[in-house]
Amino acid sequence: MFLALAQGGAVKMDNGDRAIKPGGVEFSPREIEFFASVMLHGTTTKAADALDVTQPAVSKTLQLLAEKAGFQLFRISRQRLVPTPEAHMLYAEVQRVFESARAISRAAQEIRELRSGRLNICALPAFGVTLLPSIIAEFARQHPTVSIAMDIRSSTTVIQRASRNQLDIGIAATSAEEIPSVSRRVLVDTEPVCVMPAGHVLARKDVVSPEDLHGLDFISMGSGDPMRRQLDALCEASQVRRNLKVEVALSSACLSLVASGAGVAIVDRLSAWMARDRQIEIRRFLPKLEVRLSVYRPWGVIASTASDAFHDLLIHSSRTYMKEVDDGIEGLIAG
Repeated sequence: MFLALAQGGAVKMDNGDRAIKPGGVEFSPREIEFFASVMLHGTTTKAADALDVTQPAVSKTLQLLAEKAGFQLFRISRQRLVPTPEAHMLYAEVQRVFESARAISRAAQEIRELRSGRLNICALPAFGVTLLPSIIAEFARQHPTVSIAMDIRSSTTVIQRASRNQLDIGIAATSAEEIPSVSRRVLVDTEPVCVMPAGHVLARKDVVSPEDLHGLDFISMGSGDPMRRQLDALCEASQVRRNLKVEVALSSACLSLVASGAGVAIVDRLSAWMARDRQIEIRRFLPKLEVRLSVYRPWGVIASTASDAFHDLLIHSSRTYMKEVDDGIEGLIAG
């Protein structure tokens, strides 16, 4: 058999009596594996042990490989296999192939374990500047090599970006319009509350109604805000006239103005709770105004493992925290 290994170049017959033309047949992965094992271990016996096959199987495979190659792979010297220069050249190529395969395996493992990847997250301000940073920080601790881009935009922009496949995760106020190019999952409800400067007359009440706002200095969200539209309709129906002192685009700015004594406001309870240590009072507002946040993702796009993992953390963390917010606000009012 060793002699046959040294005679590559002639036309041979395979087990099916088909002629094998030198250089005319591609090597199989198994043949390359056998060749690499012999080159690594030095003998067919050791290679067979490493591959958990018989020594004749290794010798037979090497014979077929030499016939396909069309040149000698090994010579016999003192009953030992000695690789030819051509065998060393071939082995160098095999090593490069094996390294590429190992790199692919490493990449697959990193993707599986979320060691690599990038997330593009966009959220409306009321969520993006309050709870989202802590959730991203927690995810980053769990998956330190995943890079994250976070942007703060209006709900309309968030949904538009999701529809155009320009983000992985979007958090926005739930749109009444069903958009076929996005998938939506309800995240949390953040029922609005009334906030007022510490010591304000409204702080004597546990529940604030639209009528209580009549004639008061009022800090209002922008005209395009969904909650603002609900509140305006409610006040108009009740013939309540507020003294609209300032109009702002962000809940955080609204709360800063309230804490500075500029007036009272109606804001989402998540933003109010985050500002509870400032000079403000928080009270329930009835009738309830609906502010529901949803997670928006591009429709029909296979999400990455990192995106799915962040989505799960986002849902769980948000719902858990909002339960704490609800309980905490009730505790503030009762206290």
